[in-house]
Amino acid sequence: MKRKNILLVDDDIVLRDLIKDALEGQCKVLTASTYAEAVNQLRNHIDLALLDYKLPDSDGLELLKTIRTERPLLPAIMMTGYSDEAVAIKAIRTGVTDYVKKPFNLRHLMKKVSEILGEGINIGYKGRERVFEAVKNRDECVMDGIAAYIEDKYTEELTLEKIAEMANMNRNKFCSAFKKRFGQTFTSYLNHMRIKRAAELLKNPDLNITEIAYFVGYGSIVHFERVFKEKYGVSPRKYRKMLNQRNR
Repeated sequence: MKRKNILLVDDDIVLRDLIKDALEGQCKVLTASTYAEAVNQLRNHIDLALLDYKLPDSDGLELLKTIRTERPLLPAIMMTGYSDEAVAIKAIRTGVTDYVKKPFNLRHLMKKVSEILGEGINIGYKGRERVFEAVKNRDECVMDGIAAYIEDKYTEELTLEKIAEMANMNRNKFCSAFKKRFGQTFTSYLNHMRIKRAAELLKNPDLNITEIAYFVGYGSIVHFERVFKEKYGVSPRKYRKMLNQRNR
């Protein structure tokens, strides 16, 4: 099984090395001690981020915001010595996956990592069952997040490769997880969103077919018309004509 990549961000060298040593037997650990170093590491494929709240050049919340912008669905655990609940609330609102307070039990942290990644890191049979459920639920949550993203961004250029990367999955795993969750492929789901919106826009006589095609995310009018006809059985022009006749 391919080892997972974990980004560990903490300026406490002793603690960072301790966590790294505990994880490195089963995961590849990429380290950073500052916000700038962490952002640079995001160029690599990352499966999980462990973030310290207090950093020399910023804080974990700012880093988490950057991660949510560049990698919206990357799981992240915030580590902090602060007892202020406001920090935890801010982290949750920013999209943190989990939250641990320092000092923490290293085994407890390993368990959280294991549950998120779906890797059995020194836990027993019952623990593995919980991990399976956690992974199953996480995949469903990730797919729901992807669906929400598509609904919000369907007018933009969305490729399978880009969306799979956002989900931190390879192409095949993403396609399988998406179809299992929604009963159709990513492409079918995206086309459904776009064509449904196009059908609504065809009611507006001030918009021509080409404008509608580009508005809903199609770069090719030919492609748009083909997909539309597959959905409704008629061309966009014929569909608009039928709407006009119906409304007379």
